[in-house]
Amino acid sequence: MLLPIASFAKRCLALVVASVLYASAAQAVTVDLITNGDFETGDLSGWNSTSSSYAEDFQINNGRFNPRGPTRRVDPISGSYDVMNEQTGYGISTLTQFFTVPDRVISASFNFTYQLVNHYASGFDDPNQQFRVSLIDDAGAVISQIFSTQPGDAAVQGATPLSYDLTSYLQAGVGSTLGIQFDVETSYYYMNASLDDIAMMVETPATVPLPASVWMMLAGLGLFAALGWSRKARNGADIANCDGPVAA
Repeated sequence: MLLPIASFAKRCLALVVASVLYASAAQAVTVDLITNGDFETGDLSGWNSTSSSYAEDFQINNGRFNPRGPTRRVDPISGSYDVMNEQTGYGISTLTQFFTVPDRVISASFNFTYQLVNHYASGFDDPNQQFRVSLIDDAGAVISQIFSTQPGDAAVQGATPLSYDLTSYLQAGVGSTLGIQFDVETSYYYMNASLDDIAMMVETPATVPLPASVWMMLAGLGLFAALGWSRKARNGADIANCDGPVAA
């Protein structure tokens, strides 16, 4: 006797559903959580810049920005724009952007490019004459200092791309608001940092909608299962699974 077509349909239905679920689970999408990280809008959209004492905010640079102090005009790191801080004396300039971490994080990579000129004759000092990059919480508290200059570093640093794996930090903060903050602290003399190509690339599972053809297949198999039809054996073979007939 043949197995009822209903049983055959149920098995096929289970295989199709399992395949679809597996394919969906295997899909992922990578998104950039940073807005306007290349500054090609020509403004600070998405960013907030603050300053203290005699420091000044970060400014858009299109190659014609002439910061106060000994640093002269410089071309953008890439594209038509980047940003640069300036100051008239001691203080701290910050550039900050907050973002919402997805509910599920597979991996997270933080990337940026900087260039730097420190005019203080004694070089960098921690923390008084320093460039820093930090991951912060929604209240501004530092979760991790990702990068900072150190005493003995070169006073002039050309365009330098950096990349950091922040997977563990974002996985610990799923669904929360976090931020990236750049700080230039000048306590002794002028220092200018340029920034560009800032990105927080996060890989997260993607929901893949079923195509119409799959829905039609599922509907057809469901109809067979509901009818419960059966038929006689032909050539002594039984339909036992979706792979085809098997011997009785």
